Amino acid sequence: MTLIARFGAALIVLAAALPFVAATAVRSSDSCQESEFWWEPKGCCLPYGGPPAPPAPPKGHDCPPTSHYWNVEQGCCTPSNPLPPRNPPPQCRAGWTWWPLLHMCLPDLPTPPSSPPSQPSSGSGGYGWKRHAHKRAAPLCPTGLDACPIVGLSTKDYECVDTAVELESCGGCASLGQGEDCTAIAGAWNVGCEQGRCAVYTCTFGFKRAKDGQSCIPL
Repeated sequence: MTLIARFGAALIVLAAALPFVAATAVRSSDSCQESEFWWEPKGCCLPYGGPPAPPAPPKGHDCPPTSHYWNVEQGCCTPSNPLPPRNPPPQCRAGWTWWPLLHMCLPDLPTPPSSPPSQPSSGSGGYGWKRHAHKRAAPLCPTGLDACPIVGLSTKDYECVDTAVELESCGGCASLGQGEDCTAIAGAWNVGCEQGRCAVYTCTFGFKRAKDGQSCIPL
């Protein structure tokens, strides 16, 4: 092969390799557009405010309702705005726990049922059963949980909710018009429910946290 032919072949190989090099180049914050911010955990650019209609998380996964959304490309929950300094962990819905290494909310492990009450002995003459029958009816939910009707289902269907910490029924059952939906606070970015009262930890851009820590004020 002549020198010219070898040089020409080398140029063809180099030209073919350039797109691969560009595609595999490591992205940085400099690659983000003005409408995007850099998210270090996944090394990617994310849109300010998140997408207009983010997809629902796959079954068995959830995202914090006020601060994150499901990102199909990244396969996890990504923030809708840059994380403020000293930001507390994202707040998941009741029954879910935030896994920081996975960047998503996963279901809590089910609580094993308590042992059924012992039956009265056959030699009690039925008196033990009668005493049990006259006792006060057992509550619908374990101690500390409220029985909240499930909207859209029959009146007999309910769920046991800890209204002291539940984001969407903070302080009372939302299905009964009680309590407050902390995720609906205008301008709130990361919120929690503490002892039945909404607590705003951080606000989104254009808002500042109120002095009482329960709302956000437009700037």
